Amino acid sequence: MFSRLHVSHVVTITIVGSVILPFSVLPFSLNAQGSAPNAPGGSSSPRLLGAYRFTNGDLAGVEPSSAGTWRYIDFRTGESHQLFLDDSLSFHSSSDFNGGEPKAITYRFTVGVAGQIDRLVMKRGSWRPMSAKRVVVREDTMSFSSGDVRLFAKLVRPVGRTRTAAVAFVHGSDTTGVVDSELLPYLLAANGISGFVFDKRGTGKSTGNYTQRFGALSDDVVAAVAVLRGKADIDSTRIGLAGFSQGGWVAPLAASKDPSIAFVLVGYGMAMSIADEDRLEGPLKLKAIGVDAEQIRRYEAANATLHALARDNFANWTDLERTLEAERNEPWVAAVRKTQTWMSSVLAMGIPQAKVVAPQMFTTYFDPFYDPVPTLESLHIPMLWLMAGDDIEAPPEITLGVLDRLRREGRLVETIVFPRTDHGIREFVIKDGRRVTTKYAAGYFTAMASWLSRQGKAPRKSNASVPVRRRAERM
Repeated sequence: MFSRLHVSHVVTITIVGSVILPFSVLPFSLNAQGSAPNAPGGSSSPRLLGAYRFTNGDLAGVEPSSAGTWRYIDFRTGESHQLFLDDSLSFHSSSDFNGGEPKAITYRFTVGVAGQIDRLVMKRGSWRPMSAKRVVVREDTMSFSSGDVRLFAKLVRPVGRTRTAAVAFVHGSDTTGVVDSELLPYLLAANGISGFVFDKRGTGKSTGNYTQRFGALSDDVVAAVAVLRGKADIDSTRIGLAGFSQGGWVAPLAASKDPSIAFVLVGYGMAMSIADEDRLEGPLKLKAIGVDAEQIRRYEAANATLHALARDNFANWTDLERTLEAERNEPWVAAVRKTQTWMSSVLAMGIPQAKVVAPQMFTTYFDPFYDPVPTLESLHIPMLWLMAGDDIEAPPEITLGVLDRLRREGRLVETIVFPRTDHGIREFVIKDGRRVTTKYAAGYFTAMASWLSRQGKAPRKSNASVPVRRRAERM
């Protein structure tokens, strides 16, 4: 209920007694297509996860894909392809983001003397093959405590560095573990920074109950930072956070709780409440599927009634019941069922079940009216926000306005807006009335790695120089 972003799978959560809520959830924000919890093909499958450096210095990455195989990403251009198996170490892809045919690119991985994947040879059509050496890193898994839960984690360190800066990654609203599948720590290690990733509570190998309460999640991040501070080869004055999507609410909150956190990067997050997100994204989603302006206006009026009910702790459902009865034959009602919005959740459950589920979800599971702006106002550390210019899931206009104000007031806030991209900083085309991902934005990963690398090397800053908003160049 009241979920956000792209649906990857459905889990069921028991709320009270025999009431079961089908709750749609999204993949880990760092991987736009979701991540398999284990290596594709099972534990005996070659472990391809990692960063690869071509002879010209360019970096690429390979990560698990939601289709049970692997995904290739060029970190400079944003080009990305799902890989299709030819044999145990050979794959192919089309030139599309997800397609396998027509075959356009081949990928051959080789095994080194230690029995580990050490190289990727990539060939595009009649072009000469390109060879990339796998970036060697040091990986350590561990568990740590946050209150009464144990969180499973992995620290990915660059090799040959005696002491490094570190970045703890802050997850989105995923319900699967990410330790065995997340790629970005390897990108950072290839740039001389240690990356720390952990399975959020109730997912993967971590204990506890899954939640989207920002207070508990930010406490877990603070506990993760404490682990990093205790590592002799981590510079405790150069520990930062990188939060994506829902992590954009959690990471700044964690930084407000722990003054040792030196910097924060947010990817496609929001400086507004979940309720405001729902209020803004619903009309955009309806417009995207062809609903006309009058029907969108009627939806907005009905949705305002739902929001008023939620703010009143679901005390009296009469107005919403009357509204939905009067609107039941309007075209927007059928259309909104195809979206992930508060209203679609209520319609899917029906009013009787929603009366039981919604109040408990809002008090025990979500922070729908949490306002992140006071938290952002309290921070005097460098922050970079990477924003998708045409994000339907996280409409950027209000957030950019807040960030501009904070910057004018002297906060160390930078923003980079990637034009014509959707959530996840993914470029798209319109096919049959819907957005189809083509690639990540050129410069997205390099901007991320470059900024984090600079923060890991620079003296810790207070409220000094004031950066300006940048618009990403179209490459």
